[in-house]
Amino acid sequence: MINRRHRIAGAAAVALTALTGCAQATMPAAAPAGVDAPTVLATVLDRVYGTPQQRQAGEERMWLTSQSAIAACALTKGVVYGVTPYQPMLPPTEPAPGDLLGFAPQRDDFGVAARIEMLAKRGETPNPGLPADAAAQARWFTAVESCQGAATAGEALRVPAGQEKLETDLVDVLAQVQQRVAPDLPGQYASCMAKAGIDAADLSEAYLKVEQKFPPVSFERPSDPTTLPQWPDAVAFEKKVAAADWACREPQVTKAIEAAAADLQQFTADQASQLSQVAASWAAMPGLAQNLRATVKTTAK
Repeated sequence: MINRRHRIAGAAAVALTALTGCAQATMPAAAPAGVDAPTVLATVLDRVYGTPQQRQAGEERMWLTSQSAIAACALTKGVVYGVTPYQPMLPPTEPAPGDLLGFAPQRDDFGVAARIEMLAKRGETPNPGLPADAAAQARWFTAVESCQGAATAGEALRVPAGQEKLETDLVDVLAQVQQRVAPDLPGQYASCMAKAGIDAADLSEAYLKVEQKFPPVSFERPSDPTTLPQWPDAVAFEKKVAAADWACREPQVTKAIEAAAADLQQFTADQASQLSQVAASWAAMPGLAQNLRATVKTTAK
């Protein structure tokens, strides 16, 4: 996405896996006595999705690689495109596999206020290579626009090789568990949220309702959105939706997680090699990002 007044933003895209109904699975054996189902789930999620630090490192690795590729392409067209240091675009969040109602985490909010406030107070970073002369700017934007395809070079580096397939397989397993033990959860959730005054049939719609409540905010220059008159009501609504979301799901979440223990143990056994490879790659991600940060020449205007 190009902001012609300030910079080229090679923003990192966050890939979210959505999954609909799956075939009825054979009922697995119950988990051995003493198994802590929430811990089993948390362990699998960490191995598949990485820790917050590891995911952030993946985003930085993607950013620096993509921006460097754009800069190299722009240079061949006679313009200078500066690679700016990585800055997070989203506050840290917990994984919500497939946005499944039975396995998404409890939230105090959806991170919308935090994201808007973070981006607004930071403002957009002008690209160091953008010329001051208007005619030169036009040539610069044309050249850099034509190099946006080069950014795809870094997209595969955001997550370890094999992570997306492993995530899909995990969501498959969890979706089958939810369908088995809480087949009515989607309908019950929509009805419950409606009674709370929120028209949302799933987590994506709940997030969208929260986002729509916030006032428009420009990120071009640093500003404080918390001073806007609509801000307090929007923040209160975000917390209301998060509270209703959990109240409408919590009884079924506990049941789904307990029911998933044996399935997750089987998944861990079946995917042992892939889980080990992906987890090891996640563990290496901060070091790879640090090395890349040391070798890529970044500039700030």
